[in-house]
Amino acid sequence: MGIDEKWPRRKLKCANQAEILRSHQRDDDFVKYLQEKLSEISQNFGVHRTLLPYIRSDIPLKLLYFVFTSGMGNQTLGEEYTGIVQVNLEKQKVPTLTVRILAAILECLGERMLLKLLQQFQAYVNHPHSELTPAAVTFFNTLLSKLRTMIPIIVLFHKGIFYIYGRYYSLGKRIAGLDYTKVYGSRPVDTISWGLRLLGIATLIQCLLRTWQSSTLQNTTVANISNAKYISHKCQLCLEATATTATLCGHLFCWNCLSEWLRVKPQCPFCREYVPPSRIVHVMNL
Repeated sequence: MGIDEKWPRRKLKCANQAEILRSHQRDDDFVKYLQEKLSEISQNFGVHRTLLPYIRSDIPLKLLYFVFTSGMGNQTLGEEYTGIVQVNLEKQKVPTLTVRILAAILECLGERMLLKLLQQFQAYVNHPHSELTPAAVTFFNTLLSKLRTMIPIIVLFHKGIFYIYGRYYSLGKRIAGLDYTKVYGSRPVDTISWGLRLLGIATLIQCLLRTWQSSTLQNTTVANISNAKYISHKCQLCLEATATTATLCGHLFCWNCLSEWLRVKPQCPFCREYVPPSRIVHVMNL
């Protein structure tokens, strides 16, 4: 990271929110630039379709970017631009490579991996050959659905806390104990920007509203369970037409609704799983 031996003996100050946000914004812009260049190169060599999943997702390029910056003990472009460095403020020292790797993996993959694991566990619970009792299946379905709903809300809640207090940009960095300190350029002021504080309060209010909405939706779902046998084969978008197509993640829709949705966004309307239009499954004998 380029920090000299005297720095751990000094009292390191946390970089302010604006500097951290600008740093990550600059890094994200560079990753998007890499995506555009990779797309152009793949088209020139005729391998665009092969590399399309990697181009659509920014995770592979983010991890590659990490390897050549933080992974090798260097600042990212955003950190150089704002004059900040990754540091463990509690221990007043530069984080080890293991900590930096942990923070990068959690930031890039943590939420998605956890949601994917919950989805797979739910699929196991609902498998026809599962030995769980009906009561256990109902309990686990309710629990896993609530967890899958609450995880994005918890991530958003943490972002609101960051806007207010300025510590730990992401939940992954908080778990790894990795923060930022200002090492050159104008020093951060001690006062917190009122604009960012108000944004943090608005974000926390949004979390409360989303929690209330998800709770209302759960209650509605439970109330309608007795009628599930009559609606389970209906399109989950229009709730009228009989489902004739399914996504790879197993959700049922009528052809008109699903094809129209995928023209706009290649994601499952229900769980937001990536769905290539060419992989729609035609369902028979419902």
